Amino acid sequence: MTLSAGTFTYWSLLGLSPGSDSNQLKQAFKREAKRWHPDMNINKRNAEERFKWINEAYLVLNDPKKRFEWELAGRPTFEIREFAVEVPSKNCEDKKNTSENDDTTFNSAEKILMLLICSITIFVLNAFLF
Repeated sequence: MTLSAGTFTYWSLLGLSPGSDSNQLKQAFKREAKRWHPDMNINKRNAEERFKWINEAYLVLNDPKKRFEWELAGRPTFEIREFAVEVPSKNCEDKKNTSENDDTTFNSAEKILMLLICSITIFVLNAFLF
């Protein structure tokens, strides 16, 4: 079972404002990396995920080219989820169909995009083969 913990940008993940300089960025990275390192948070399943995002945030914000591309993309946000342990039920009747809440299914925009890509691919292949 997953519970939403929050939506972040790279700046908010490091606890900085967008105008921060490189020294502040470096200090914030060290602080957050130490705080969320998986070895320091053995019992927290989301610590490893958050640690990876912190590293990626620092790599993007520290490199002017990557930072420009990220800002050009509209400063996309991402979600870090906290995991809670779910005790399995011994009763088979208690199991519900989880396909409705499954995080691996595609949303409608992704389905349309895949349909569009497949259609274009089929059109191009037909043009070259016939």
